[in-house]
Amino acid sequence: MARHHAGWRAGLQLQRIADHPDGSFDEGETNRTLVLVAGYHVRDQVTPTLLAKLRTATRQAERVLALDTAAWLLAAAGVLEGQAATIHWQELEAFSETFPKTEVSTARFVRSGTFLTCGGASTALDMMLSLIQELYGSAAAFGASTMFVYDPSRQSELNRGAARLEQRGSPKVLEAVNLMAERIESPLSTAELAKQVSLSERTLARAFQRELGMTPGKYYKILRLQHARYLSEETHLSLEQIAHRCGFSSASSLGRSFVGLYGRTLRDTRTQERPWVKSAR
Repeated sequence: MARHHAGWRAGLQLQRIADHPDGSFDEGETNRTLVLVAGYHVRDQVTPTLLAKLRTATRQAERVLALDTAAWLLAAAGVLEGQAATIHWQELEAFSETFPKTEVSTARFVRSGTFLTCGGASTALDMMLSLIQELYGSAAAFGASTMFVYDPSRQSELNRGAARLEQRGSPKVLEAVNLMAERIESPLSTAELAKQVSLSERTLARAFQRELGMTPGKYYKILRLQHARYLSEETHLSLEQIAHRCGFSSASSLGRSFVGLYGRTLRDTRTQERPWVKSAR
């Protein structure tokens, strides 16, 4: 019970620190747990000053936790070379291409040496419960898990991607949506989707109309356009490259579809989210 209370008190102390920071980051502090959290626009955070601080801080830390896209910062600092790591599912491909000396995993969270990385909000909970168990024992981890709507058996069954969050929907529709998420660059036809989920094309169309209010083709296009928007906002890829990665024949084809869904051009979206792009032209 004492170990359980220790874990609970530690959690409250961490929350107080997060709510009320009492100083600037000191990369030279030793024997601590370093927690890095990043989200959108992580590439914009990569500066020589930050990377130098991260290299020092990781050498001094007892353990390093990187959440969501924060693994990108560690890899850019060169400290993940020879280590295994994961990152938010939307960045997995780019992360693997950019940092070939890091072993990239699709696991919900990855432990490699002193580094723990995870790819998103729900996976962060998995990682933290594992860490609480390691530090304070199983009773403390169980107590923490009961504070959340958390089903470990369900969590272990989930993959990552567009339909990875628990949601309403028939298994066949969810299976089809997962296939769509895996085939953004080379889209499957509705007939191919139906075949892979063991349904007739007509039955699949009815299921999508009933549960999502649209055809499989329309949902698939929305998914691809959402990814195009993400790539536009988060990368330096050209519009032609984005079109290719999202399964469109050309930038003009992507542009027409994007305007039809969002009412503005992909270029406008990029400059509004990242105003420095316009000035850099």
